[in-house]
Amino acid sequence: MSGRINDLSVNAFNEQDANDSLTSIELINDGDLILRDLAYMGLKVLQSIENRKAFYLCRPNPIVHIFEQQPDGDYQELNFVEIKCYMKSHGIKCLEKQVYLGCKEKFETRLVVYLLPEQEVAKRIRKGEQNNKKKGRKPLSKEYKARAALNLFVTNASSVQIPMENAWSFYRLRWQIELIFKIFKSICSIEKVKKVKKHRLECYIYSKLVLIVLGWQILWPTARKLFLNEGKALSFFKASKTLLSRKLDELREIVMLRKGTLETFMKKFYSLSRLNHLLEKRGKEPTSVELLLSCLNV
Repeated sequence: MSGRINDLSVNAFNEQDANDSLTSIELINDGDLILRDLAYMGLKVLQSIENRKAFYLCRPNPIVHIFEQQPDGDYQELNFVEIKCYMKSHGIKCLEKQVYLGCKEKFETRLVVYLLPEQEVAKRIRKGEQNNKKKGRKPLSKEYKARAALNLFVTNASSVQIPMENAWSFYRLRWQIELIFKIFKSICSIEKVKKVKKHRLECYIYSKLVLIVLGWQILWPTARKLFLNEGKALSFFKASKTLLSRKLDELREIVMLRKGTLETFMKKFYSLSRLNHLLEKRGKEPTSVELLLSCLNV
């Protein structure tokens, strides 16, 4: 919500996401809501977030077993074929359960289940079948097809903090991370590196990252002001393209040669953005950018 970049580091390409997620645990503060991709949310991470009195919202890993406690105290694994059929036959689009993750761990959490439209389910199953055929695996199981019909989220936030019907919208905010990566690659071309010596490579990567961070210090205040003043959402991709391809020389003169002021630059960039960098909507639903910025008024 502050627009701060909390961590930007260079790590080995073969370092596992699950391990990396544990190294940044100390950045989490009391009351934070953590939205992360599937690979970054193992059971150890969830427990660590909870220990720091923070909250998580993520998708459960397909390989993790999910149990429900019975009245007699025993644990029974969830049958997603039955859950899908029950939701479909009763016209239920969303439901929640108190569940336990892991055969040994039995990590208690809240599970929110959404029933997906048929066209989305068909797309998921088609993709799964193509992937299985490519890797020479067996046909998709009934359990896989049932889970393909559902969107699953786990969270330790209460139903008051995150009502079950809003969990999916909350998780959509994570898409901002993917948009930032798109800017890294499409505009900054951070992955296009020639074969050079190690130190030159490091200089190249770090200079690009410094540029990205400096650019973000301009983009976020612009987006915030544009939304609060006019209720319009900034396209970070469009604004980044203009900033990094047309405005760098002007910015360099301000920072290094003291020609002009940053305040004047920000005002001019804001005026340019409100005309040329607005986010184009394709549907009626608010975009992830609009969802994020709308929280600034709360």
